[in-house]
Amino acid sequence: MAASLSPRCRQITEFLASRGEPAWRVKQVIHGIYKSHAAKWHSISGLPTGLQYHLKQRFGKFCLNWKPVSMSEGDFAQKALLESHRDQSRIEAVSLKFQTHRSLCISSQVGCAFQCSFCATGKVGLKRQLDADDIADQVMYFMQRGQKIDSVSLMGMGEPLANPKVFDALKVLTDPELVGLSRRRINVSTVGVVPGILRLTEELPQVNLAFSLHSPFPEERSKIVPLNRMYPMSQVFDVLDRRIQKTGRRVWIGYLMLRGENDSQDHARALVQLIKARPVESRYLYHVNLLPYNIARSVGDSFARASAESIESFQQTLQQNGISSSFRNSFGSGIDAACGQLFAGYESKGVSSKSMAPAPLVRPTSSALSTGVSSKSMAPAPLVSLTSSALSTGVSIKSMAPAPLVSLTSSALST
Repeated sequence: MAASLSPRCRQITEFLASRGEPAWRVKQVIHGIYKSHAAKWHSISGLPTGLQYHLKQRFGKFCLNWKPVSMSEGDFAQKALLESHRDQSRIEAVSLKFQTHRSLCISSQVGCAFQCSFCATGKVGLKRQLDADDIADQVMYFMQRGQKIDSVSLMGMGEPLANPKVFDALKVLTDPELVGLSRRRINVSTVGVVPGILRLTEELPQVNLAFSLHSPFPEERSKIVPLNRMYPMSQVFDVLDRRIQKTGRRVWIGYLMLRGENDSQDHARALVQLIKARPVESRYLYHVNLLPYNIARSVGDSFARASAESIESFQQTLQQNGISSSFRNSFGSGIDAACGQLFAGYESKGVSSKSMAPAPLVRPTSSALSTGVSSKSMAPAPLVSLTSSALSTGVSIKSMAPAPLVSLTSSALST
């Protein structure tokens, strides 16, 4: 049972044991939170009034970590601005209503350190990591509102695979005694954190993975996604090939269509060659997901959405060459709820990708790449190192300035 990975469940277990409550009382309380979706302790049926009072005194009025600050609706989307009871940090989570199902887009960090050039979250900087309950409670919040959730994507604020607690959260979300979602209904998006991909493949192979590519040209991708200088896309694709060969599951390639930047036929043909160069046993399980650009706060007029004609021509080139692809409509852009738009009301740090001066890089240790990616292949890149302790819960972004990016060691991704 993944309850031991949840700080809340551990604390409830210890608290009830200290009061001499029977073991079945723990199951009763946990069932009330995760299955009956009780918002407050007194809403858990069958609990003695006195115990309800003591739970409230120990853990606060509400069962979940977040309280809603505001709810925005539009474009088939609901965006919740949530504030932590613990430290008043803020995140955003989005519920998307499709014709056949409802999907959530949830956050994994307060802010993000990686500063992708098109993304509002990256302009905020990293405030802190979310723990397993912080992440799972976003799903629970919408369940408390009576929504039936069919799938969950970790594509909100933050880079999921740069937060080691994401792995705990995924196990909480998929434990049948807790949230109880299917692993095949969960999607994790990454800009290419190699140690995290390796760990996800090892521990949670049925969870879906999306890789944010955005350009088939390394130098150009480094400008759009600066982490490419640390984990080059060639290295990421090698790891993705092995993931496909091990799991037999599709990998989605996210490609944001930016007018005049990456939407040319040269880009389309280069993307075709990139995928065709994959091993024959894995290339057919890559699927390119073309994405519309959404104007993001603090990004300014640096980018514009590609025209319908260029998108159609781009996709036609992919299809004519046997590359599986689709175009994903944008939902929630009118309420800043779409891809790259979440910022939770934080002010931009005002750091431009152009200001990223070269700095020493600490390479991941070989143990981080134990499935065959050699640390020697990681050439020096203009990054600032951040130790694993700086990736633990509660680190302030102030302690990281002026670092533009994060160097992830294998210990930073351990539990």
